[in-house]
Amino acid sequence: MLTRRRITLTLASLLAAGRVHALEDEPLLWVSGEVPPFLSQGPQGPQGYAFELYERVCRQAELDAKLRFYPWARAMRMVLSSQAHAGLVVARSPDRESRFQWLFPVGSFRFAIFTRPEDGPMPAHVEAFRSKRIGSLRASASRELLNGIGMMNVVEGKDYPELLALLQRGVVDAVIGPEPVMRALLTQSRSSPLPRSTVLDRNLSLYAVAGPAMPEDVHRRLVAAYQQLVDNGFVAQLKKRHPEAFFDD
Repeated sequence: MLTRRRITLTLASLLAAGRVHALEDEPLLWVSGEVPPFLSQGPQGPQGYAFELYERVCRQAELDAKLRFYPWARAMRMVLSSQAHAGLVVARSPDRESRFQWLFPVGSFRFAIFTRPEDGPMPAHVEAFRSKRIGSLRASASRELLNGIGMMNVVEGKDYPELLALLQRGVVDAVIGPEPVMRALLTQSRSSPLPRSTVLDRNLSLYAVAGPAMPEDVHRRLVAAYQQLVDNGFVAQLKKRHPEAFFDD
């Protein structure tokens, strides 16, 4: 007779297997949160370096694909739980190295701390904010960074506009995040006065990633397609059109 725990595990396994089977007959499902300037929803649809590269790589690999936007934490859960094949923009951090298959780079960034202008200049190291209330995106590389240094007084948000609103209202003393993403959002919002930014000496690369639902042969085709685009000069040309995507190029 099956115990309740074994029944629960069996049902969970069947549900997971069902999700993988359902994905097999569909175009590759890619998911992401909005991370301008790398990837965002524009007037004509998705835009940015990551989106243009994703489209060209899938075309080069002769693979049908579709992209869906979700809140960041949900998108990552979908990839890891086989509800989606791939994530389009994921920061490559030590904590995540074994959780994903890394397909191809889509950008790089430096972390920055954003504070209210009336609070004056801030130190350029995150440890100085240990006694402050600091806002961070849920399930993000920024959150992992704060965990790594033992930061306890953290307020999580579902997206960066929410965190910037918390900063403006005084709910948090600072917000940490990718500097180009925060800059792009502030430009879009036209908020005034603008928060003060302090760029940190910490950076990460952004990658497209595969989850467990992606077949190995599809993984290989995507990696090979990207390399072909590097070899024929397309990637270099695309980078020139999007200089904001790689801070160190």
